[in-house]
Amino acid sequence: MGSRLKVFVIDDSPDYRALLGHHVTSHWPDAEVTEYDPLRSGRLPPSFSGAGQDLVLLGHPAGGDDALEWLRQFRAVPRFPPVIMIGDGEERQIVAAMQAGAAEYLSKQRLNHQRLVELIEQVLDAGRPKRDLAAAGLPSLRGYQIVEQLSVSDVSPVYLTREAGSGRPVVLKLLRQTPDSGSEVAFDRFLREYELIAALDHPSIVRIYDLGVADDHAYIAMEYCGQGSLKRRITAGMNPERAYSYMRQIAAALGALHAVGIMHRDLKPTNVMFRDDGSLVLIDFGLARQAKMCAEITGTGEIFGTPYYMSPEQGHGASVDERGDIYALGVIFYEMLTGRKPFDAATPMAMIVRHRRAPIPRLPGDLARYQPAIDRMMAKDPADRFQSVDELLDWQPVAESSSAAQA
Repeated sequence: MGSRLKVFVIDDSPDYRALLGHHVTSHWPDAEVTEYDPLRSGRLPPSFSGAGQDLVLLGHPAGGDDALEWLRQFRAVPRFPPVIMIGDGEERQIVAAMQAGAAEYLSKQRLNHQRLVELIEQVLDAGRPKRDLAAAGLPSLRGYQIVEQLSVSDVSPVYLTREAGSGRPVVLKLLRQTPDSGSEVAFDRFLREYELIAALDHPSIVRIYDLGVADDHAYIAMEYCGQGSLKRRITAGMNPERAYSYMRQIAAALGALHAVGIMHRDLKPTNVMFRDDGSLVLIDFGLARQAKMCAEITGTGEIFGTPYYMSPEQGHGASVDERGDIYALGVIFYEMLTGRKPFDAATPMAMIVRHRRAPIPRLPGDLARYQPAIDRMMAKDPADRFQSVDELLDWQPVAESSSAAQA
């Protein structure tokens, strides 16, 4: 991308094209926005290469037709710029857009300035040249060819690789520290993650293929989920029935973990992924613990997790059990239903305090039938929550008409 952002906007509505352009130029004042009217000018020809553009915002419908056809045409062109599709938020369209090559997807109903800017920044960042991984001091991973880095942390960077021979995509999670460098606890934690999760066989828990050691680095090889994370679908927007279905699928996966004494302890939308067939997968058990081994491994008062989704007891370093995962799932369920997090704050500590003291937020009237579940999942006192995943799965929302009558 050059110093000046260039965005090509396609939408049937002149007002919506102008709105998208306004969002872009409000954040990037020097941006050059080109609007294209598909109703007036018709379908762009196959020769359109997007040359000179950094990004295309493609609205649905386009020229009165399905914008997916436009998207497929664009992605068939070599080096075509990334496309963010903006549509009706229907689940099948979201999945079809991702399969057709959209860099991201947004629902028109859920679009706002912050979401659009965040997605554009993510897409532009993903398109920037990757650093030379071979020169980054990585171990020699026999049998795996590194494609790109997916994420990085102080403990375990994650890479997308291709398995030699089969060519299938495989995610590798590495442990930087080694047992003889003073990080025995981190190494033990990493190995326990593999041993515990690899022993499970559940459709909504990530498949673990292998554990190995290379150049004094340990690694876990696991399946690659090509349809992105739940965060992407929350941003795009979803109907309440789909949110409820996802919540139950995540709960069932947690139930399988809890049944063998494992707590996830870092449940958040980016740790819920989707396979190419659309099935949901729970990943990233770097913070998982066997309940009986918890104090032995972590020590008293150590805080793990992400403050946005952290239960009051976890945020304050108190004893945590399966009900902490249920709390985090309640936060995610609220976010899926509304498109926003239940609590926000300027600092992590302020967020922890809000989880402890702020009242549980109310769902709007059309979602009120799910409020009883939110109230019990996000109760401040663990004793007031669902006491198990089975109890949560037994809960059913009342019919909308009954909910309205009770209100």
